[in-house]
Amino acid sequence: MSKVQPLIEDSFELHRRYPALYYPQDGYVFVVAFGRSGSTLTQHLLNSMPGYFIRGENANALVHLCRSVNAIANEGNFLQRQEPRRSQIVAERPYFGKMVGTSMDPWFGMEEVDVDEYALALFDTFVSQVLRPKGRARVLGFKEIRYHNDPKFFPKFIDTIRKYFPNSRFIFQNREYENVVKSSFWKTMTEDDVRRRWENFEEITSTYAQDKDYCFQLRYEDYLGETEKLRPLYDFLKEPFDPEATAKVLATKLKH
Repeated sequence: MSKVQPLIEDSFELHRRYPALYYPQDGYVFVVAFGRSGSTLTQHLLNSMPGYFIRGENANALVHLCRSVNAIANEGNFLQRQEPRRSQIVAERPYFGKMVGTSMDPWFGMEEVDVDEYALALFDTFVSQVLRPKGRARVLGFKEIRYHNDPKFFPKFIDTIRKYFPNSRFIFQNREYENVVKSSFWKTMTEDDVRRRWENFEEITSTYAQDKDYCFQLRYEDYLGETEKLRPLYDFLKEPFDPEATAKVLATKLKH
């Protein structure tokens, strides 16, 4: 189970300095989906909820920002120049203390970097320039089908989003393999390759979601048959469920 927690400080200063990131009063919803699992329908359904503003795909642009944050945060040379590690090393190697902060240091300047501020500034720009919220949006987010391209980074990716995007929640969406593989979306791959990707997605999302109340696992099959099957999704989002209104939204035929 991840030990990552959202930033504890949620003050006027954070809202002032990062207005786009803290714009939605009820946080974020990210649809993490496998290709051709019905994520566009989920996007459409979420946008039918009052105050929801859920964008479509963005070529997984957010992963590159999260990688950048993690590259610095997990770099040993950076951590050595942060307290309390810096003072500990100086006690053992006085020359290190004399070097840090001068142009003789090969990592000159990293002692002044604040990873949290760097991350918040990056994500504030992402919201203002990529998500670009409009109107009285109280919940922001987007859907993406490329999260699973790097299974090893997936947990850190979601953890980073969870830490810096206030009140962030995740909908992990998939569909039965037999139906997914029929889509022309996968026609350039062999069935074995599609199966491998599908199984990887199932594994990383189910493993991550275990025992986390901010994750919800959704199947396209939940849209079929009785609309009542979607009630748990509304409960997860803490939104009122109207079966008739939901059925009307789902009756819209999407072509893409």
